[in-house]
Amino acid sequence: MTCFNNSTVSPGRHLLPAALAFVCIALLPRHAQAAPYRPASDAVVLATVPAGTRTATAGPRDLQSVVARASEDIESARASGDPRYLGYAQSALAPWWNLKDAPLPVILLRAQIHQHNHSFEAALADLDHAVVLDPRNPQARLTRAAIHQVQGNYAAAIADCRSLALLVEPLITADCMSRVSSHRGVARDAYRKLLAMRDRSDGMEPRQHREVELTLADISTRLGEIDTARRHYDQALAATDVDAYTLLTFADFLLEQREYRQVVELFERHPDYADLLLRAALASRATDAGNAGQLSQRLREQYAAHQRRGDFVASRDYARFLLDIEGKASAALDAALANWKSQREPADALIVVRAAIAARQPAAAAPVAAFVRGRGLEDVRLTPLLKQIPSERRT
Repeated sequence: MTCFNNSTVSPGRHLLPAALAFVCIALLPRHAQAAPYRPASDAVVLATVPAGTRTATAGPRDLQSVVARASEDIESARASGDPRYLGYAQSALAPWWNLKDAPLPVILLRAQIHQHNHSFEAALADLDHAVVLDPRNPQARLTRAAIHQVQGNYAAAIADCRSLALLVEPLITADCMSRVSSHRGVARDAYRKLLAMRDRSDGMEPRQHREVELTLADISTRLGEIDTARRHYDQALAATDVDAYTLLTFADFLLEQREYRQVVELFERHPDYADLLLRAALASRATDAGNAGQLSQRLREQYAAHQRRGDFVASRDYARFLLDIEGKASAALDAALANWKSQREPADALIVVRAAIAARQPAAAAPVAAFVRGRGLEDVRLTPLLKQIPSERRT
């Protein structure tokens, strides 16, 4: 799972405005355009709101105040993983939400909300417009690069990363370039270049330090250099306060190393991070823990609630739930393939291939295998599994 987080570039350095641009695939649920769900009675529980969560209220209407408020809400969504804050941000931007020629700060914030709701085409349309309005806007370039990477459009992502060279600090450009190029057959070289740039950088801002360490950890993991990856994760966790993305990627790393007790402890220390529930359920199931059934049931209820509300779309995590907890390989394959249409990260490829093998439908994963092979994507988790996937037939 890869996340671009541009919050590391401060406006005080004349680089990015306070608004954040980031893509974190783990934020759930993904929102579909559907008719609103109307409960049959007042007794139906739609969601349990955590203590301290505010409700959306009428707010300021002047542009500067609205942008500041929406930016704070998007930052809260990034840090907590709670998508309710994105709704607050959208509510604040309501007067400009449907305006094609909205002010640039609104366009940039609107693009971030679209990308979190996995409305990538709407996000790209806003970002393309932002680049026309301000060709030297680094936030628009970083956000667009992030979306292109998630979609597997690496050439476009690299082009946006290169355009940053004269706009931001060298380490930010290097991080952007390494994230993308590490998916194009040069992962080890991308790692070395970013590591060298990190070591030459003085006084890294804590969040930038965390993002660089997460990039290095991701590349190391895909190369199979687990001890190195663990050191980078440790440094990322120590760099600044943890956020949802850091916790989720670290939990997934621990699961892959079968460090199940640490996954459960992570969940117990951070129970408010909803997406850690899946990781804790997987860890408890792997160890036959007494609460495994309870955690799995909580997940079922969580997904069922989203489906009732009509705001649920199959995701990578949902495919993992179906495959590894429910044992429904065919349904997991359907969910993973639906997710693959818009998200093409290594972890998205992995769940498709795993589900296809488990469902005894290896040919279903042939297009995914062709994508991985065609781009030279290196990932030791995928390599042995791809041997069981036939090459895509040409007609």
